[in-house]
Parts: sequence; C-alpha cells; structure tokens
Amino acid sequence: MTTLAPTPRDNSGRKWQLALGVIALGAWVLRALPFLHRHGALGYFTSYDEGVYFSASALLWQGKLPYRDFTFVHPPGALLLWSLASAWTSLVGPASAFALARWMATGVGALNTFLAGRLSLKTWGPVAAVVTATTYAVQPEAITLERGPFIDPLLNLCCLGFATVWLMRRGDGAPRAWRAGVLAGLAVCVKALGGIWGVAALLSRPAAMGWRRAMNLVLAGALTAVTVVGPLAARAPGAFWQQAVQFQLRRPEDGFLDRWTRLQDMLPERRALVVALVLLGLVVALTRAVLRRGEERPVERFVATAYVLTVISYLFAHSYYTTYNAFLTPTLALLAGLGGATLVGWGQRLGRMGGPAVAAAVVLAALQPARELARGLPSGPTMELQLARHVYAQATEDTTVCAFEPSWGLVANRLPPHVQDAPRAVDPYALMLGEAIAAGTRYATIQEAFQAEGSQLGMRALLSRCDIAILGARGQRQLNPASQHWLAEHFTERPLEQVPGAGVWERRDESLRAERPCPRSPTASHPGC
Repeated sequence: MTTLAPTPRDNSGRKWQLALGVIALGAWVLRALPFLHRHGALGYFTSYDEGVYFSASALLWQGKLPYRDFTFVHPPGALLLWSLASAWTSLVGPASAFALARWMATGVGALNTFLAGRLSLKTWGPVAAVVTATTYAVQPEAITLERGPFIDPLLNLCCLGFATVWLMRRGDGAPRAWRAGVLAGLAVCVKALGGIWGVAALLSRPAAMGWRRAMNLVLAGALTAVTVVGPLAARAPGAFWQQAVQFQLRRPEDGFLDRWTRLQDMLPERRALVVALVLLGLVVALTRAVLRRGEERPVERFVATAYVLTVISYLFAHSYYTTYNAFLTPTLALLAGLGGATLVGWGQRLGRMGGPAVAAAVVLAALQPARELARGLPSGPTMELQLARHVYAQATEDTTVCAFEPSWGLVANRLPPHVQDAPRAVDPYALMLGEAIAAGTRYATIQEAFQAEGSQLGMRALLSRCDIAILGARGQRQLNPASQHWLAEHFTERPLEQVPGAGVWERRDESLRAERPCPRSPTASHPGC
C-alpha cells in the first residue's frame, strides 16, 4: 500500500471551471500585454521562426507549395492551421495578417492554459487544476512562443486536445480512439515530435483495453497524417523527403551542445520551486503507476511517459534551444499540479488550516517564473519598425529587398521576394544548411556547415538579384568570409543611425550574374527556381 497521500478532489462544481477561465484570461493578458500600445502587435520584437511559418503559410494561399516552391523542413500542418490568419494576406496585406496571427496566438495560449487545467481538474481535483493552469500560464518559454505564429502553440493545442479526448472516458470506459487519433495525427502533422504523446498513450493504456482499440488510435492518426501531408508531399516527393526527413536526420549540432547543459536548462535553478513540484509530481505519478490500480493509473503513466520521452528527445536532439521547452510546458504543468495537490493532501493532516496554508504556498511556488516576465519588453520602436520606416518605406514596389530575417519584411508589409533564377528565401537558414547537407558532407556543428562553400551558392544567387540586402546578425553569421567579400565587391553598406548593426547593403549599378545558375527543375537544394 502506498504511503502517498490522496490528492483532494472536487471536480463537480462549476466554480472550479470558472476559476480556470479566470487563470486562462490572466494567461492571455500576459501574452497580449506587449501588444497593448500604439504600435500594436507589430511593435513587439519578432522572431525568425514566426516569420518563416507565417510567410510559408501566406505563400501557400497564393499557390506556392512548400518543398516544391520553397524550402520548408517541417510537416505542413502548422501552415494549414495558421491559414486562419494568413489567408487574409491578399486582402489586408502581410503586415495586418501577421498582426492578426500574433493576436490569434495569444488566444491559443489562453486555450492551452484552460485545457491543461481542465485535464488536471478531471483527474486530480481542483488544487491540481489551479496549480497546473497557473504553471502553464506563467512559463516564460510558452509565453514567448504564444505571442506569434510559431509551431509550438498549435502543437500544444493538438496534444492537449488529444490527451483530453483520450483520457476522458465514456460511461463504459472506452476511450474515444478515433477522435483522439485524428488529433494525434494532426499533432504529428504540425511537428513530428508530437508523436511522443501518441507513443505515451499506447504505453500507458490500461490493461483492460485491447490492442484493437489501440490500433484504432494508430489507424486514425495515420489516416489523418496521410490526408494532411500527402497532397503536398506528392507534388514534390523527392524534395519533401530531403527537406522534411533527411534534413532533420542529418543536420549538425546547433544551440546548446552539451547534454548536461540542456538538462540544466530544462530544470533551471532559477525556478527551483517549480522544478521541485514537477519532480515530486513525477515521483508520485511513477509510484502510483506501479502501486495503484484504477482510473488514475493510465493518466499518471501517460503524463509521466510523455514528459520523460520529451526530455530524452531534447537531450539527444541535433538542435536544442531554451524556447524548445515550450513543448515541455504541458506535461511540466500537469506534473507540477499533481505534485502541488499531493503536498496539499499532506498538509491537510496538519489540521484545519494546514491544507489552505500549504495550498497558498504551492500556488505562490507555481508563480515563481513570473519574475522573469518583465524583462525584454520594448521601450521604444523596435529594430523591425525602424527598418520598415528607414529601408522598406523608402524602397519602391519594384525594389527587391532580401532580408535574412523574414519577419522584418512582414512588419514592412512584404513577403519574401521571388526573383528569377534564384530560390525563394522563406527560410534562409534551412536553405543554406540544406545545401550543405545535400553535398553529402557530415558537419559536426552548424558553424562548420556555414563555412562550407556548398552552403553559400544558392544564397549568393539570390543576393545577386536583390537591390537591397539586410543581413543582421544572422546574415553575418551564415555568410562565410568568401561570401562577405563577394558582397562587399558588389554592394555598398548603408549605415543606419536608427538601426546600428542592421547590416543594410545596397547593390551597385552594375548588373550581377549568379555564380551558379538555378536549375530549371526544382530540387531539394533549389526548390521552385
């Protein structure tokens, strides 16, 4: 018999649903707060990835297909889901549609907060629900990515929706396998890492469930994936394989390379109180999975398995950055809720005031990451706005402006340009790295890959047809010395007092020719030329 105290449960009252709604509203405010000023959603710092995903989604609605017409190294699910905003590009312009997508992302973050709390409420009771929702609401990585059209907000939404359908059972105890499978398949279509939650569901299934029902989940997920990915992959199967599969398998190490450093980043000392709740929740979940029987066992096995598999995948991934922890947030929050509810259960043994006192302490512990949220808010016009005013606004419509950060063009109401006989640089990072990988050479680090001449040819072909090139820190890092020398020979740097270090270069009058003509037939290295 386990010594762990039971978690307090009372999921019948509507007041707890209302409490979760209030926390979700607070989560939305935290995400939308930087947009509430005179510059609106476009006045907050942009990120490279959100520029890539929104641009790709907008181009898809203009008939330009990923893999065939431009490089895209993920499944296409996010492009289709973000089309709720990007489809308006042709009517209101890229800038307004991009702003709409950023507002939509804040709503997705609030919904994710509510779903995580509700799942915890139905399983472990109101204390766990409040702690889970609070933990999700204030996690800085989730907040950062739920301010824009990134992959992770949609991935978390699909996974939490899947878990809700899979774990909340009918009267006869049978999971809604087909509907759950559709959501699991959709998660994989957004990002392959979403498959972790499907694996966790299969590994944690109760003994009473036969393999037939489990296979219904797999079949529904597979059919969904084929339906979403198949039509786009079929238009350029070779390019899809090289970009969405081989690129991920053969890419060099990037981000935090040391695995111990990655683990410390996932369990940061600066959030020691939250980490303690998570680890306690993990211990409780694993202990109950072994020692208990009944309804709670598969839920706790599911959450613990999904969390552990995600941590392992990040430890051994080719690439890892702190923002990747946004996908870890749902399971982290659920485990924190379980840990917090367990502490409150123990506290109730101390007397009538023990439980409430411990509950207040646990909620305060869940709020610990909120200290980090005040950092990094813009105090004036951002670099993106300054570039829009002093570079893009002064360029005529037929002036080709090429930026290594696609989001800079979006703020200035421009999509990545298409130029003749050169690849469309929706994702310059993936374009250049894909060319290096396609050459067949293995690289230990991303810096080594960008030093290779093979990574430079497609980008130089594009730059040779641009009137203005904006490098920024990313361009200066990705262009090797030979390419930077070539740029200085054919372009003149234009210093901007308002945007120091932007790396704005204007082409001289002479006509340039690409050092290598772009192939007539699309390939993985040069799609859509």
